[in-house]
Amino acid sequence: MIKCFVALCLYLAMVNCVKAAPADSSASISSKHNFEFVYNNKTNRVEVKESLNDVYTSNTFNVTLPVVEGYNDEVTIDEVKCMVDYRIPPKFKPEYSYYSIGDVFYSDERICYFPVYLPKTGSKANVTFNETILDPRYFTSVYFSESLPVTTREITFTVPRWMKVELREMNFAGYNIQKAVTYNSKADADIYTYTAQNIPANKSEENSPGPTYLYPHIMVLCKSATTGGQSFTYFATIDDLYGWYKTLVKEIKNNDAVIATRAKELTVGLTNDMDKIKAVFYFVQDNIRYIAFENGMAGFKPESADEVLRKKYGDCKGMANLTKSLLTSLGYDAHLCWLGTNHIAYDYTTPSMAVDNHMICALNYKGKTIFLDATETYIGINEYAERIQGRQVLIENNDKYILARIPMAAAAQNFDAETSKLEVAGTALTGSVTHIWKGEDKEEVLSGLNSIKKERSDEVLVKYLSNGNNDNEIKDLNITSIYNTDTDLSANYKVNFKNAVSVFSKAYYIDLDFRKEFINSAIKIDERKHDYWFDYKTNITKATELTIPAGYKVAAIPAPLNITNADYEFHINYESKPGVLIYKKSILIKNTHMAAAKFNQWNKDIELLAKTYNENVTLKPVTE
Repeated sequence: MIKCFVALCLYLAMVNCVKAAPADSSASISSKHNFEFVYNNKTNRVEVKESLNDVYTSNTFNVTLPVVEGYNDEVTIDEVKCMVDYRIPPKFKPEYSYYSIGDVFYSDERICYFPVYLPKTGSKANVTFNETILDPRYFTSVYFSESLPVTTREITFTVPRWMKVELREMNFAGYNIQKAVTYNSKADADIYTYTAQNIPANKSEENSPGPTYLYPHIMVLCKSATTGGQSFTYFATIDDLYGWYKTLVKEIKNNDAVIATRAKELTVGLTNDMDKIKAVFYFVQDNIRYIAFENGMAGFKPESADEVLRKKYGDCKGMANLTKSLLTSLGYDAHLCWLGTNHIAYDYTTPSMAVDNHMICALNYKGKTIFLDATETYIGINEYAERIQGRQVLIENNDKYILARIPMAAAAQNFDAETSKLEVAGTALTGSVTHIWKGEDKEEVLSGLNSIKKERSDEVLVKYLSNGNNDNEIKDLNITSIYNTDTDLSANYKVNFKNAVSVFSKAYYIDLDFRKEFINSAIKIDERKHDYWFDYKTNITKATELTIPAGYKVAAIPAPLNITNADYEFHINYESKPGVLIYKKSILIKNTHMAAAKFNQWNKDIELLAKTYNENVTLKPVTE
């Protein structure tokens, strides 16, 4: 369920609140998790009673485990029990606190946490949380794996015949998970029991797919119930899901007068429609601080646009609502959109809140839909971040909805281009450089620059341009468009690359590439478990023109490198012309998802790339 994912995030956030989490081998878990649908005749609603019992067994001495459980307005923790080696630990006292992000206490998300100390090998901590989910809509998935190895996990669902629910098995292949179904005639309920053995610990790896792609879990699709003389409809279809979303949206109370006034101020003096649209979109990007918090369990109810405007911060929902409200106040056809980023494996073929983790705005303009994601601070109109490209999107359309997809972008949307003119000066290379960034490359540079104090931006940019090498001096730096999302980011500067030239017996040995992108990108196959996902498509081009010193000639150049396949390309070539040597490099990452089966070929190609990088140009006197 969503709570499980939130709890995982909370667990990671809590490592500074209690003793550090142990290595995966320090303890293991065996557990019994029971979920039962019940009808509460006092509140006239269906609830889910949870009993989560985990037994932690230490594999060494002096193990301290941080136990963290999330709850909120839709989930209550009714009882917490803990026994260590059959005794209640001294001073056992669960702490209950709001979950905060920085200095913002806006979410209704709360946590219950406490440390568990296991003094010796074989010590056992028996921890039980008894909880209630107050609305089945929020009961979305149950995972088998944990941050520690799971020796056994039994998951039981008690589903009365009056409750219609689908249990969808996800990522079971390759795991030892057995299923049994029995019928309890007394309760008139079906009992679904899943038993898992020897589930490895979740492995955190950089650039991995999200957990919905990786780990065995059960999607719980609560559709409807007929009990207590009433009928309840949850999410039997996407229409039900959208209807519920619209109910939340209708509860928003925007102050239309405040929004209209601000929209007019932002567009004063502008007559072109696209200029007005950009003024609104870039205002939200530049002036509303993005805080990724939840307002409610799943975080689907946007905050009012005027309140986001007043506070100058909001999450994706609030920023999307502000963008839409400003545009509609100017007469444009703007709509809210729900979607799941590429972190989530599901799409809208599945009616569940687990499908979504993001909200943006869609603008219908001259027969075209333009998607506006104000959380991407430095990306322009009609540019889309990798995380949402190709994703299915649910667009509000009065009492109906529109299903669409965010356009896919080629690697050409992103651009990291460097053009250099250099000459030999003793053992150094000196000259001038022009650098241009577009798309997500530009966003990455600008995000870094604007996250620091303005007076240090040049210092940080110089360090970035010099690749952190003190031998690479950057002078006369001129950077343009640092505050203009609508244009490319460019930088011009003088360079002095010290020790770039080695001299032996009058011969010059020159390294023309001090960046050498991807040179250390071989994947440690023996260590990595998951597929590798690049942050975004890469489009790097470098062109260097080296003036040949008078009296010298090009004696040797590295062989060209040309690797082309469906996923990526590496090209390096040298061209000798009268008086100059031209070095050209192109690196394209066209498919950001690299399956583990392709790691071997990738490593071979990276080895060839590194070999080419490490070969020098040789210049010798023309008399030799």
